[in-house]
Amino acid sequence: MISSTGVDADFVSEIEAHSIYSWPPQVVEDGPGGWTLRATPGLSRGRSNHALTPSYAADDEEIEAGLAAAEAFANRWQIELGLQVSPIELHGHLLQSLAARGWSVGADVFVMTASPETVLDAEGPEPLDLVVSDYADHEWLSAWAACEPARVPTRPGDDIRSHRETVFASMAGRARFCHFGELAVGIAVEREDLMGLFCLAVAPHARRRGLGKGLVKGLVRDTTATDVYLQVLSGNVAGLALYRSLDFKPAYRYCHCLAPAGAGTGAGVG
Repeated sequence: MISSTGVDADFVSEIEAHSIYSWPPQVVEDGPGGWTLRATPGLSRGRSNHALTPSYAADDEEIEAGLAAAEAFANRWQIELGLQVSPIELHGHLLQSLAARGWSVGADVFVMTASPETVLDAEGPEPLDLVVSDYADHEWLSAWAACEPARVPTRPGDDIRSHRETVFASMAGRARFCHFGELAVGIAVEREDLMGLFCLAVAPHARRRGLGKGLVKGLVRDTTATDVYLQVLSGNVAGLALYRSLDFKPAYRYCHCLAPAGAGTGAGVG
């Protein structure tokens, strides 16, 4: 169903369901009216802990019910009360309501899609010959740390360890953890006709050499999926340029919102 904003709500729902499978929370519950409640208490990243909105424009009554369910769930699992508002294009009223309640709105994210064929046909380097494992082994984790050094600035291994013990453990057997030495890393999860790409990164000293293109091409080279998607911050100019050069196009946007201090701990959402 294509909305007046040009967003395919059914495709959004398909991608979001695939994302939950691909990047699995430790706890998932159905909320009212298509809301999804998620928790991975050992990991602070928003996609694992923030309740997910439905792929339609919610009215005031549905917003109240959804926020109440999200608050009760956050209290039960002792996590921050937050929402992934997706897609932004259909949730202008919800965002206005959250702002009126004092919620903070984080940076928005583009979900971009492409066909594997157009990615592989894009100009540029050939696919990288990637080392592949079906779990986050020591070599992959070491490569991820080298490609994203900001994850270990003060307490070495802390963020990486928390991912390894939570979401990455759940992804074992369903994902392909790929790396090219310690120069490029990524994760591909294929299910039915969709492939999701996650944790795409190139080592800082090796950027602008075509490794990003080669990485993405290497990840999709053998897929049988008809559509590939990835997520990139709207402010990541270099990332957007890279993915557009591979024929990825924006499908929709989402953002993460956090409740004001005190909410989600019994203080109410009103």
